[in-house]
Amino acid sequence: MNERLLRIKKEKNRKRPKFLRQETWKFIKFKNKPTWRKPRGHSSRMRRKLKGNPPVVNIGYRNPKLVRGYHPCGLPEVLVHNTNDLENLKDVAVRIGNVGTKKKIEILKRALEKDLKLLNPKIKFVKVSSEEDIIDNIDIKDYTQSFIISKKLSDEDREKIEQKAEELGIVLQE
Repeated sequence: MNERLLRIKKEKNRKRPKFLRQETWKFIKFKNKPTWRKPRGHSSRMRRKLKGNPPVVNIGYRNPKLVRGYHPCGLPEVLVHNTNDLENLKDVAVRIGNVGTKKKIEILKRALEKDLKLLNPKIKFVKVSSEEDIIDNIDIKDYTQSFIISKKLSDEDREKIEQKAEELGIVLQE
């Protein structure tokens, strides 16, 4: 990707103002929902672009076409909701969508296999109920905040799991 265009995009994003609706400073309902609306009034000072009024949306604020929708790392960004979405992807930045922990773990493992760049790989916890679970999740150890042992296990199983975790260098929580 053209690094010059990415630099231009970064600079434009930094300089781009927040486009506020007309008279947001007057009405609380506009402050709470600052969505852009084009000023259409006949004598609107904002529509006429008079000095001292907020900026109006203009095509000149847009980013270069070749890098539009790209992540600052230089790769196109793709939102993924399940493992099937990863099938035909190559050279993209993957953002995991609004999914649960179990699905996020599956997507994370598959993306690591395919060597894709992950933008939001953090997982709060992984529940462990057997030694196989620890072995399966060893590759996502760096992205996980904590491993939690299931409460339904017997004391013998807990001890086995704790020993295996110590061997692999994983810290377990209750």
